[in-house]
Amino acid sequence: MSNFEMPENINPYQLADKQAGLEGVVPALRLNRLSQAVVSIDKSAEAQLSFKRDDSGRRVIEGKVFCAVSLECQRCMEPYPVELSGEFTLAIVYNDEMARALPAGLDSLLHLPDEQLDVASIIEDELLLCLPMHAMHPEGDCKIETQFGLDEVEDAPSKPNPFDVLKDLK
Repeated sequence: MSNFEMPENINPYQLADKQAGLEGVVPALRLNRLSQAVVSIDKSAEAQLSFKRDDSGRRVIEGKVFCAVSLECQRCMEPYPVELSGEFTLAIVYNDEMARALPAGLDSLLHLPDEQLDVASIIEDELLLCLPMHAMHPEGDCKIETQFGLDEVEDAPSKPNPFDVLKDLK
């Protein structure tokens, strides 16, 4: 990807009408919400954005995002590196009625035509959606052992079943 910094604000309607594309990086300083959700942002976010009209004439943004961060393992509380990457397609709409009319596989971006759009906010939203549900080291890399041996479960002393008394009543 390009090393050029993404512009702060754009007009997505004009870019979609021109079939334009943007490629570059967003520095960690512009990703405030992501920096609060992770231990650290290890590498600036990289993104490719393509603005166009789809077959139905809707203005859409197709994009790819990538960022290297460190998360805190929920088992051992130590940081570990994670690469976040994702792809998305957003339809640019200016009211809720247009958003409801979109097909099921297309997400909406509610934005008025005469306002500027913060590029970092789109990229940051997608990176936040890429965060894992449970932040944990891969199996075997964590300091805390979580595997329980099956032998321990099988060797557990069996307790008498209180419902065994009911068998005798038949």
